[in-house]
Amino acid sequence: MTYQPFAWARFLGGAVLATGLATPAMAETLLMNNWLPPTHSLVTQVFEPWAEEVARATDGDVTIRMTDSSLGAPPRQFDLAVDGIADLTFGVTGYTPGRFHLPAIAELPQVGSQGEALSVALWQVYTEMFEDVGEFRDVKLLGMFTNGTGVIMSTDSTGPIASIDDYQGRKFRVGGGVVQDINLALGGVNVAAPAGEVYEILEQGVADGVLLPTDAYKSFSLTGVIDNATTVPGGFYTSAWFLVMNRDKWDRLSEQNQQAILSVSGEAFARLAGRAQDEGDQAGLAQMNEDGVEIIEASPAFVSAIQERVAPIEQEWIQTADELGVDGAEALAKFRAITGSIEGAQ
Repeated sequence: MTYQPFAWARFLGGAVLATGLATPAMAETLLMNNWLPPTHSLVTQVFEPWAEEVARATDGDVTIRMTDSSLGAPPRQFDLAVDGIADLTFGVTGYTPGRFHLPAIAELPQVGSQGEALSVALWQVYTEMFEDVGEFRDVKLLGMFTNGTGVIMSTDSTGPIASIDDYQGRKFRVGGGVVQDINLALGGVNVAAPAGEVYEILEQGVADGVLLPTDAYKSFSLTGVIDNATTVPGGFYTSAWFLVMNRDKWDRLSEQNQQAILSVSGEAFARLAGRAQDEGDQAGLAQMNEDGVEIIEASPAFVSAIQERVAPIEQEWIQTADELGVDGAEALAKFRAITGSIEGAQ
């Protein structure tokens, strides 16, 4: 037998390589910042189920742990992900005015009323028409979704809001985003307060009512302070949300795990979150009925008055989109077609 001095080296090198290939990737735990109460429906019905899907899709290679307390105020969520203070964050685009323009398409009146339809439309139109603008270039965007449509809720002393005249001068607690402009356009007065303080400001008479989806009635325990609610056919307003990951952290994941995470994110996540919002709205509506809240539907005359007053807000969004290089009118038409198709099939 001829002695080959490098045979054992080649054998050992191959053995080491084979062992390296066979060694499973080290498990990765991602930190997701949570600024909501741990029992909030978004936590229990959206983010925790999604985290379970991520763990399942990656065969346990990637797990997600939510913080016990928030690492920053709600408006700071995007920057927490950009700076790597948290690996994953979620937030409302409207909480940082002037930063996100295109997602506000979902917040416009009369573009849809159901969370699933609105969420899917937002993701589809974003990926098809908005992505190249780069509003989320500093992070890895994993998902977008919306609440269900907002409802005009008012206290007993205020009475039901049944017409545009009833709306004039009323003080409504509003969140961030387009809803602030909508409320002012309809003749209302904006009251700024964290969502967790809604009960107190209504009880104390600081506000006459609140603009929120019916899910919030139950989530924020508004029994006893809300006596009236007006729904708006075709959709009143909503809030656009993002789910993002620190870019460096994303890039360090294996391609296999990246693809696994993407398989349960994007449109799949939009449907998960949207359906949860719709279910939450139904539960909130049921609680309102049980509590004896008077619920009315805005009349055609009221809806017409709303459309007339908010038309400039829609045109402003279209103009902004055009300036960013997006055909705003086309995007809005596409968005309405998607929501109409999904809502019509349900």
